[in-house]
Amino acid sequence: MLLTGLLVGLIILLVMVLVSRDTRGLILEETQARGIAIAQLFGATNLNHLKLYDFSSVQQNAAVAKRDNDLLYIIVYSKEGLTVVHTDDPSLVMSSDPSSEAADSMKRKSAFVREIEVESHFSGKHQRVFDVSVPVKTPESARRWATIRVGISPDRLYRSLAQIRAQILQIGLIGLFFGLLGAFVVAERIGAPISKLMMGSLRAAEGDLLHRIEVHSGDELESLAANFNYMMDQIKSNQEERIKSERLAAVGHMVNSIVHDCRTPITVIKGFASVLEDFDLSREKSQECLRFIDFEVERMERMLEEILQFARDQKTRMVLVDYHCDQFVRECVVEISALLKSTQIALSPEFGCDSSIRMDPDKLRRAILNIAANAKEALRGRGELKITTRSSQSYALIAISDNGAGMTEQVKKKVFDPFFTHGKSGGFGLGMSITKSIIDGHSGTISVESQPGLGTTFSIQIPLSVSQEKPRSMVHSA
Repeated sequence: MLLTGLLVGLIILLVMVLVSRDTRGLILEETQARGIAIAQLFGATNLNHLKLYDFSSVQQNAAVAKRDNDLLYIIVYSKEGLTVVHTDDPSLVMSSDPSSEAADSMKRKSAFVREIEVESHFSGKHQRVFDVSVPVKTPESARRWATIRVGISPDRLYRSLAQIRAQILQIGLIGLFFGLLGAFVVAERIGAPISKLMMGSLRAAEGDLLHRIEVHSGDELESLAANFNYMMDQIKSNQEERIKSERLAAVGHMVNSIVHDCRTPITVIKGFASVLEDFDLSREKSQECLRFIDFEVERMERMLEEILQFARDQKTRMVLVDYHCDQFVRECVVEISALLKSTQIALSPEFGCDSSIRMDPDKLRRAILNIAANAKEALRGRGELKITTRSSQSYALIAISDNGAGMTEQVKKKVFDPFFTHGKSGGFGLGMSITKSIIDGHSGTISVESQPGLGTTFSIQIPLSVSQEKPRSMVHSA
C-alpha cells in the first residue's frame, strides 16, 4: 500500500508539471495574440489622429482602451521615435530607459512581444509584464506612422495556472484516496488468502499434513485453497500407504535375515548330529561334537536377540575384543568343514598371520561363513575352496578363494547390494550386504576379484590390534 501511494503521488506530480507547462505555453500564446490584437486595433482606430498629430485625442482613447482591456499601460511613439502618449500611471516605472525602448521599438518592422519587469511606487514590488510593440502602417504605404506599445499583466495567467494546479491536486488526492482504498481492498481480498496459502505450504513442507487452509473469498483463491487441502489429503494417504509398505518390507527383510543367518548354524548342527548318529565316537570326540552344537545354538540365540533389537529400533552394537587372527580362522574352518560335508569340495586353509586383531568374533564369523556359503553355491558340489591369512604392519588379510565359474563385471559391481542374487538356488540376496556391513563395522574393507571361468577371491582387511594380548580361543580342535 505504501508503494502504491508513492507511485500515485509521483504520477500526480508528473501530471501537474506536464499540464502546467503545456497550459502556461497555451495561455502565453493567447496573451501575446491578445496584446497584438489590442495594439493593432488601437493603432487602426487612432490612425487619423496620428496623421493629424492630434495626440490629445489619442491620449483620451488610450485611457479608455487601458481601462476597457485591463492593461497596465499604453505608450505611443511617434514616427520620429518620441513618446507622444502615455497612460501616465505614476505607480509604474519602466525597468529600462524609455528613450532606448522607443528606439528599439521603432526598429521593429513587425509585432514584437517580450516579458519585462515594472516596479510599483506604492508597494515597491517588481511585477512581470507582457510588453507588446506593434508598428502602425497604412495599406497604401509602408511608411510607419507610429508604434503602439501595450503592457498586459500576467496575473490572470498565473491565477489560471494556480487553479489548474489546484484542480489537478484535488483530482490526484481523490485518486490517491481511492487508490489506497482499492489497494487495501485488494490486499484483504487477495493478499490475505495468498498469505494463508504460503503459510500452509510452509507447514506442509515441515511435515504438518493435517493443517487446513480456510479461504472463503468465493473466487479462484478459494478453489486453489480447496485443491491444496485435497492435495495434502492425497499426500497423507499415499504417505500412510508407503509407511505400511515400508513396514511390510522391513518385516520381510527381518524374516529373510533370520532365515539366511540361521541356515548356516542349522547346517553345522545337523552335520555334527549326523556324525554322532552314524559313527561310534569316543567320549572325548562326542563331547567335542556336543560343544560345537551348543556353540552354534548359542550363536543362533544371539542372532535372534539382534533381530529382536532390530524390531525394537535398537541398534546392534559391536562387542570388540582382541583375538588371534589365525586361531579365529581355524575355528571358522571347522564350521566351514561341516558346511561342506556331503560335497566334493576340498577345503585348503593356509595360515600366515600370527597377530591379534580387534574384532567381534560372532559377527566376523558370520561374515566369513556367508562368503563360504556363496562359494559352495558357485562350486556346485565340487572344486576347491582356499582360505589364506596374511599380515602387514597395519592390518590382517583374510582371503577366501574358489575355482568356480567366476563373475562378470556387472555382477561384481552389484555383489554387495541388498537383495541381489546371482546363480543361487535359494535365498534373498542379503548375505553379502550383511557381510559388508559387518566388515565396515570393524573399520575394515572387503574387495572382490573375479573373472568368468577363473574363480573368485574375496579379500578382507581388518586393522591389527594396538595391544597384542594373549590369543584366546573358544573351541580347541582335537
